[in-house]
Amino acid sequence: MGMSTIKEIAEKTKLSVGTISIVLNGRGDEMRISKKTQQRIMEAAQGIGYIPNMSARRLRQSGVRSLPVIATFWPSDLSSDLLGRFFTGAQSSILEQEYAFEMTIQPFKRKHIHRIKEICDSGMYHGVILTGISAEDQRYLEDNPLSIPTVLFNRKSSTYSCVHVDTYEIGRKSAELFAMRGHKKVGTIVPDHLVRSENNLRFKGFVESCAKYGLELEERHIQAAPMTMEGGNAAARRIVEGGGELPTGMFFPLGTMAIAALPVFHRANIKIPDEMEILTYGDHDAEKYSVPSLSTVKLPVEEMAAACIRLAMGRILDPSTKPKAIVFETPFIFRESCGGFAQEL
Repeated sequence: MGMSTIKEIAEKTKLSVGTISIVLNGRGDEMRISKKTQQRIMEAAQGIGYIPNMSARRLRQSGVRSLPVIATFWPSDLSSDLLGRFFTGAQSSILEQEYAFEMTIQPFKRKHIHRIKEICDSGMYHGVILTGISAEDQRYLEDNPLSIPTVLFNRKSSTYSCVHVDTYEIGRKSAELFAMRGHKKVGTIVPDHLVRSENNLRFKGFVESCAKYGLELEERHIQAAPMTMEGGNAAARRIVEGGGELPTGMFFPLGTMAIAALPVFHRANIKIPDEMEILTYGDHDAEKYSVPSLSTVKLPVEEMAAACIRLAMGRILDPSTKPKAIVFETPFIFRESCGGFAQEL
């Protein structure tokens, strides 16, 4: 809370700035300020929209152990399904009593990296996990290092600890699978921010490898849409309603968008997998139970999140620890929507 707020309350109550500060910091009883005066101050504070800093007050309470606080910065347009999976993995360290810490979600908008640096350098947190940052943001952070232990989720870095997969390889081997299964014409429905991003290696790997393996990928069969189920549904409609020969293989770099596309293909009487095979990336629970169930390249979000926590806590407990990189595999999980490597190139 700023000094201007304290002065405003002091003017309203005709009390000293020092008294106001003591009460708002939760030390009124300790300093023997009357309950009536405390009530006057709190009512005046509420009248100007003051919100008590409960975390600061809690840390001042006697007998309460101060736990490390790790902030996870999550971009506003990144899939909420991934957020759930991330925190399922992150909380495993607490549930298994591996570490004691607190975690908070800090939403941010892409390209507001200066704000992230301000927050991290303010001393609010002991460690930070950054998700979904752009290549431009990453360059800025590597040129202007954060002052607290930092881990990058699914980004490769030589400056910070990081947990990632080989994103180009995901696109490449997806195209290879379609080629080995005899497909000639393929398509993809991709999150729009991924197409515009420098960190589009998954999409780039698929497009370049389609050319390498002789797969036809027409412009009209590359549909970019918001990273939502609604986006996936609308993009599938555009492909179906676009006319002409449809792809026999569809790659979805985000699995939940594929789930939303299934009703569109069903209503268009496209039989999956007989007339169109679908491969996704992610392996959200819903992909196991859709009809048909979806074959996927697994992104091990939960395991990666747990690794982020271990790296962050390692640096918090021992600041001399050097940054580490952990690379995870992305195995195929074959279900009903697409078979495995049945043929040779």
